[in-house]
Amino acid sequence: MCRVGRLNNQRAFTLMELCIVLFLLSLFAVISVPLFSSVGENNLNHSTRRLSGIVKYLYNEAALTATAHRLVVKIEDGLCSPQKRSEQGEWLATNGSVRSYQLPANVQITQVWIDGKGGLNTGTATIDFHPQGWLPATTFHLQQGKKQLSLHLLPFTGTAEVEEGYHDFD
Repeated sequence: MCRVGRLNNQRAFTLMELCIVLFLLSLFAVISVPLFSSVGENNLNHSTRRLSGIVKYLYNEAALTATAHRLVVKIEDGLCSPQKRSEQGEWLATNGSVRSYQLPANVQITQVWIDGKGGLNTGTATIDFHPQGWLPATTFHLQQGKKQLSLHLLPFTGTAEVEEGYHDFD
């Protein structure tokens, strides 16, 4: 028995289907390109979040282990190094999940203000985390281009408040 059917079994997309696909691809491109173009602008926000995470880690470690910790900040280099005090009294790099953090090249620390020490624009700032669960009130002023953020560290909780612009906290 012979089946008679279509001789042309080819299938293809219609012009309308191709136009819809091209339209959707264009729409996705229009939405995603601005997101990817602002990736470099998020360095300041990322640095602020990273610093506040390091501070919270050091605060918790100092309180939980009853061991003094500190954050050494080389202002001109943008290098933040977490350290803990050994039983011999020496300062060692932390061996936990938090390591030294180098700020991106386009983010600068313009000032570190530490209660009892004042504001530092150059050199090295050291923030001590006491075993009793306390750190001095500290404010970081960070800048990327014309955008500035102020990161204030709260003494009794180890948490951080962030404000846009150059802001002195009371």
